Amino acid sequence: MTDRCTKLLGEIVSDPARRQAILADPRDLHRELFAPFTPPGHSEYAGTYRGAPGSTLADRRMSSESQLEPGVQYEFCLPGEVVQRMSLVLEHARTWLNEPNTDDYGKLIGLTYTFCWFGKIHPFLDGNGHVQRALFAAMATGFGYSLSPRFAIHPRPFDRLLATALEIFTRAPAGRENEELGLVAEYLGFFLDGPFNAPRKHVGTATPYV
Repeated sequence: MTDRCTKLLGEIVSDPARRQAILADPRDLHRELFAPFTPPGHSEYAGTYRGAPGSTLADRRMSSESQLEPGVQYEFCLPGEVVQRMSLVLEHARTWLNEPNTDDYGKLIGLTYTFCWFGKIHPFLDGNGHVQRALFAAMATGFGYSLSPRFAIHPRPFDRLLATALEIFTRAPAGRENEELGLVAEYLGFFLDGPFNAPRKHVGTATPYV
């Protein structure tokens, strides 16, 4: 998987059509990466959203163990919400990429919004992190930002600090999730070169997308 994802990252950076395809429908990428790992008789696990009507994933709920409260599980979006929420996240991502007047911090928040909501939705049965990072790479490159050498699609390039910030976003009260985007953005900035290597003038600033 390391070699496959290294090749994928090179394709994302060099090929605009590849980026556009990933941002248009990440189900194709998920199928490409994970079809070889589906159990016999369950090929639809690759490339199918949870909650897809008529599929074996129609009612599949997902949760994760808390970093903040060991032993406690917290739940991602309910399956009935996944398809609509993913459509909205991808629509917002494409809108940000086509907006010429957004400054660097606004673009970072756009990247963070996409990254966080994809994680909260957790649309696939497995492999969400790989697709999440591929989307981040596609969107960042589309904005014209170089990825830091510390970034990778596989293996996961972060551990408990960013995982905790993502949990805070995911577990925020409904309708208040976006208030936590600034927190997660501070960590995601480490995956980017360019203006994000400079001192961060927006530290502590409220996100413009609440």
